[in-house]
Amino acid sequence: MSTENSLQKSPNLPEFLQPIFQCIDKKDFESLDRFFTDDFRLYFAHYTLQGIKQGIGFVGAFDLRLPKYEHVMGDIYVGEHLTYFDGVLRVWLPDETVIETPFWDKIEVDPSTGKISTMYAIFSIAAVPEAYWKDLKPEDFA
Repeated sequence: MSTENSLQKSPNLPEFLQPIFQCIDKKDFESLDRFFTDDFRLYFAHYTLQGIKQGIGFVGAFDLRLPKYEHVMGDIYVGEHLTYFDGVLRVWLPDETVIETPFWDKIEVDPSTGKISTMYAIFSIAAVPEAYWKDLKPEDFA
């Protein structure tokens, strides 16, 4: 039995992901839980977050600390129950310095529910000054 998943380059995120990213752009983290499985896992930089409550709590706390940022999307690849994309995270610091770090995301969807089961948001958090993330602990958001 083959477990190979063929990916196709896409100009946009799949339709089912668009409302999720609209919530993220609006910083409406509370509305996200309906899109994720109960046993959701988020691998965010060097952190492992278990469950949507911990994942969104942690990412929301990180988000609130950043003065201003944007994700610049690069290539998007879509397969059955799988989406990969890359880009650059830009962070503006209070002194107007701009920091950039590449990111890679992988999103896995549970085929039985259509909800996201696992997400990898890989980037170098060390590119962002430690003051914005050093004291964040996943267990504080369980």
